[in-house]
Amino acid sequence: MSSNMMGVMDAITSRHSVRTFTDEPVSAGQLESLFQAARLAPSSLNSQPWRFKAVQDKAMLLEFGKKEVTRTQTWLSGAGAIIACCADISGYVRDSQASAFFFRDNNLVQGDTMDGIDDYVERESTAVESAKFGAAAMNVGISVSFMILRAMELGLGTCWVGMYNEQKVKELLNIPAEIRVVGLLAVGHPAAGQPTEHNRKPLEDILLP
Repeated sequence: MSSNMMGVMDAITSRHSVRTFTDEPVSAGQLESLFQAARLAPSSLNSQPWRFKAVQDKAMLLEFGKKEVTRTQTWLSGAGAIIACCADISGYVRDSQASAFFFRDNNLVQGDTMDGIDDYVERESTAVESAKFGAAAMNVGISVSFMILRAMELGLGTCWVGMYNEQKVKELLNIPAEIRVVGLLAVGHPAAGQPTEHNRKPLEDILLP
């Protein structure tokens, strides 16, 4: 790694939520690099339930600033791209089952641990939709963190958005019914003059005794 490349801790400490962007476009190569980072994230039982759809069309971006879509978060319309970060719920269950079968069939995991994996997969396959969504969404969240840090390395700013009308987003982007929207990620080139402070609790407040 060259000496002028941003390290992981540099990206973590430099990252802040960006809500004002320049007019410079986000390139296709930059978006692909974000998605490549996301697909390399860890996931439970290698289920990889994340699915993404990027929006860059100016007219479509304007829709994301409307009341019925994001409660009038108009700043979203100025992003270079908005990425719908989604979870394939049925795929999450199916691929978890496939991994468990592979582990057992190839004797990669044995005994009580393997039984625990089988119990987990069985529980997930019969769980209510909200429980499946929560488990799949956790995996999607990890992949989004990878994208956010890669964006920092590329000189891009991001903001994770959790306030949106899921059905409206799915209608706008023609997302299939079986795919759930976990969140939106605004991406773009940060405009100057934005707050960069981190209002974070001190370390001693987050460590349990």
